[in-house]
Amino acid sequence: MKLKTLCLSVAVTFAATMSAAAFDSTFYLVRHAEKQADHNPPLTEAGVKRAKAIAEKLKGKKLNAVYSTDYTRTLQTAEPTAKQHKLDITKYDPRKLKDFAVELKNLEGTYLVVGHSNTTPYLASLLIGEKLPMLNEKQYDRVYIVHIDNDGKASLSMDYTEPRTE
Repeated sequence: MKLKTLCLSVAVTFAATMSAAAFDSTFYLVRHAEKQADHNPPLTEAGVKRAKAIAEKLKGKKLNAVYSTDYTRTLQTAEPTAKQHKLDITKYDPRKLKDFAVELKNLEGTYLVVGHSNTTPYLASLLIGEKLPMLNEKQYDRVYIVHIDNDGKASLSMDYTEPRTE
């Protein structure tokens, strides 16, 4: 009887440890590229070029998935990268970023997440645990790179796409 209890205890402890373990993950978070002035606008010519530049930047990476909100501008920004990596675009709800951040933290691998000027820095903040400034309406070039190591420690680095914007 004691052996059975001991085995059960070890199994429960192992399962709890595995479910609490963090995975080595990298997230590339970008705002959609330049958009036209409209309610649900498509990208401008400059935006199409920037979307292609994002795909080029991620060309050598092995992406596990591409995430985007369900807006024309974000989907068009994600499309070249998804196509290049032969991935479907998975849509997420920008109104539920806290839940989405928890979901992302439980993933292992490399991901592109396309959002908006207000949601992209906020999602990066949720992933790293510190507040980041919002983007202004003219900033399209930021690439937030969030790395979460096997111990669950998150770090942030920044990259940019050309042309640089302010």
